[in-house]
Amino acid sequence: MPLIAMVSAKGSPGVSTAALACTLAWPAPTLLAECDPAGGDLLAGYLAKYDLPADRGILPLAGSVLRGSAEHDLTGQLIDLDPPKQKRLALQGIADPTQAASLQPSWARLGELFAHSPYLVIADCGRLSTHYAPWPLLHRADLVLLVMRPTSLRTVSPAVAAISTLRRELPGAEGPSGNLGLVLVGGGISAREITRNLNTPVVANIAWDPKTAAALCGDGRGRRNGPLMKSAMGAFGTIDTAIRTLRNITPIAQWDTQPIPVTR
Repeated sequence: MPLIAMVSAKGSPGVSTAALACTLAWPAPTLLAECDPAGGDLLAGYLAKYDLPADRGILPLAGSVLRGSAEHDLTGQLIDLDPPKQKRLALQGIADPTQAASLQPSWARLGELFAHSPYLVIADCGRLSTHYAPWPLLHRADLVLLVMRPTSLRTVSPAVAAISTLRRELPGAEGPSGNLGLVLVGGGISAREITRNLNTPVVANIAWDPKTAAALCGDGRGRRNGPLMKSAMGAFGTIDTAIRTLRNITPIAQWDTQPIPVTR
């Protein structure tokens, strides 16, 4: 199944929220992997009201990678977001940014593990500007999506340097047929203008929906059929098409998994 990496240039454009919304809404068995070196948000946010073990996640899985047992150990490290269906899963990230260095030797093999898993994997990789950005995993991704808010020149300008860095570091990102795309969160400058000025295609648009976004962060209740979740569901088709065009792989839109509520 495909590996999709979501990243940001700087600030908080909504990478984690978009990644979680897509995981909950997409019609395919989906795994959200928190690969942000700055730390994951799931346990303190969306999953805060659940009594979940804190000793599972990407850090122990990275240890399994080094021992050669990651494929066997993967299932035991996952959290089922819609039990017992095993269709919406999460791999929680590190709790402390000081742990990021420990992941460095494992990123390449984690990328291979995700790419060969039975799930469509969305890797929330956070900001590119961090010292321990997971570049080997980004190299393995079928599609790298830079998430940004197009509200003004101030919010768009950081993407210029980020795109330049991605094209320099990722061989597959260069050119119109590259595996680099944009996800716009909210309105503002049009997708056509963004594409023309950044020379990078807009693959999906995610609605600005503060109420539902807050619910995904563990604060209040959101709507499964609200703008955020509807747009996340709609993004599946365009992202699926982009991946199939780039890699000529079997369509993933054949799955028929129902979206789950924003809050349980």
